[in-house]
Amino acid sequence: MMFFSGADWSLFKEQFLNFEKMEGRYHIFVSPLLLVLKISFYSCFWATAIGLSMAIIRNYNNMFLNGIITAYIVLFRSIPAMVLVVLVYFTLPYVGLNLVSTNSVIASLSLLFSAYTTEIFRSGINSVDRAQVDAAKSLGIGSLQSMRWVILPQALRVIIPPLTSVLIDILKTTSIAYVVGVPELIARARQMEGVIGSVTPLIFVSFLYFLIILPVVIFSSRLEKRSRRWSKS
Repeated sequence: MMFFSGADWSLFKEQFLNFEKMEGRYHIFVSPLLLVLKISFYSCFWATAIGLSMAIIRNYNNMFLNGIITAYIVLFRSIPAMVLVVLVYFTLPYVGLNLVSTNSVIASLSLLFSAYTTEIFRSGINSVDRAQVDAAKSLGIGSLQSMRWVILPQALRVIIPPLTSVLIDILKTTSIAYVVGVPELIARARQMEGVIGSVTPLIFVSFLYFLIILPVVIFSSRLEKRSRRWSKS
């Protein structure tokens, strides 16, 4: 049985909303914020580029290449993000690749999330009416040109919502970079938490993530609506 004894709002404020103790310390988050944006940008770029490339290759229905891509997808969708970051950081030096911790995180997130973007792009490509693809071929339009001008523009309305979710997941997953010593937002928040004796820095970092993600959601929503108008016209 649970009893409610009343809320101690002063203690709640001291532990979770004690921004007075953070005065003069906000500048500490500038460099980690820029680092998170850098990791997110390059991880999103490579995850999208790799995913699109593999989805296009799968569209050619080569049994050997499709088998390799399927194995790639199953492998990286099965590995937890934190485990992959640690594996990449500590194993690559043994094969002659010495990446700094930031680059190892970018490589890890790119590999991990490209497994998801591949399936997203493949679903979008498969959603396009096959008759339009055949019509493009009958007009002498090559496969790559058909993919660029006929298939992908129409696939956007299917691709954008799940792709946005993946890109947001990438941004949030950057918070695990601290396990290999990357001084990102969560790492700095935990350090400051120990200094001021309050979890307010984590609340502040959560708000920063919200401010970063909100424009992405708004932009993707507008792009999705515009792509629907394009597909109807």
